[in-house]
Amino acid sequence: MSAARMLAARRLLRVPGPALTRAVPTGVFSLPRATAPAVLSRHFSHPDFAPQSNISGAEDNKVQDMLKQLVSENKVVLFMKGNPDVPQCGFSRAVAQALADEGFSDYAYVDVLKYPEVREGVKKFSDWPTIPQLYVDAEFIGGCDIVMQMHKEGELAKILPKPSAAEGS
Repeated sequence: MSAARMLAARRLLRVPGPALTRAVPTGVFSLPRATAPAVLSRHFSHPDFAPQSNISGAEDNKVQDMLKQLVSENKVVLFMKGNPDVPQCGFSRAVAQALADEGFSDYAYVDVLKYPEVREGVKKFSDWPTIPQLYVDAEFIGGCDIVMQMHKEGELAKILPKPSAAEGS
């Protein structure tokens, strides 16, 4: 680190001269990858910082019933951020694109950004913490990582409903 940068860093950090004498390589204070999540969650997580639901018990039950009805009445449902034409998140875009790559466009979707109660409720409904979420025949398939792996391995095409002859005409 140049003398000018060292002086600027001392001023910004309000560190006395001898305490900041050389740059420290970035990796010196990092944790091994295997232990980092456990250490960080043990030391930096507190129940006060856990996500809090803004939905009352009665409203939560109503949302859960609505979700159950939605996934049972539609062959394929994608809970995503945005819509298939204009996704608002890269993960949602990837899942919508995987469905398009399979030639499948006849599915219901819910833009969870428009419905915060659904955004919270679907995570509880599936016991899965992230969006997007894909359901086929009322069964939770997974989030982006699982859907993309299935798409890559050809498994996604096998579980998607085939268009009926009546739909084609």
